[in-house]
Amino acid sequence: MTIKHLSLAVIMGSMIALSACGKNNSEPTEDIRPEDKVMQELASGPVKEFPQTADDQHDIAQLSDYDDRFTQMSDEMEDEIMKMKDAGTLTPEFAYERKRDNVRSALSMLKELELKTEQGRYIQGLMANYWENQSRIVEQHKNDAETTTVKDEEKVKGLGDFIQAQEQLEAWRAKYPETAQNPS
Repeated sequence: MTIKHLSLAVIMGSMIALSACGKNNSEPTEDIRPEDKVMQELASGPVKEFPQTADDQHDIAQLSDYDDRFTQMSDEMEDEIMKMKDAGTLTPEFAYERKRDNVRSALSMLKELELKTEQGRYIQGLMANYWENQSRIVEQHKNDAETTTVKDEEKVKGLGDFIQAQEQLEAWRAKYPETAQNPS
């Protein structure tokens, strides 16, 4: 048997094995462990390449400012909730309201960005997808007494989009070190 025929045999064997695996994957997802579902949600794609534009630094600054402001606001909210929980004054209604407000703020702040580049809008869209998923989850669990009733795979729903957006922004910032150091 020549190398060409041997290679063909290996390729055909691989295709048969993969098609057999594919048949197993078409069964209901009930067989997938919750940890695997979480890992699937956390998966992000490769960083996409976009052509450089004169507006890149503007959009990097806008997205960096959004990230900084939203992170500060979220940290303050989490601190407030933890203090109330420790003091025994946290009610499920208050926790729900704060989480809902936090998600709404994220979406509102994102929509207010005046991005000029395709890459900036791509990152904005990924982040918006994540926050829209979070909004649905918060609403679905509106009447839950504790957030612990939310399954792990629900808590991370769409997180891959958010991780992808962060990785995309970091790679973009790396092309403009002066903007990354001074985003304003």
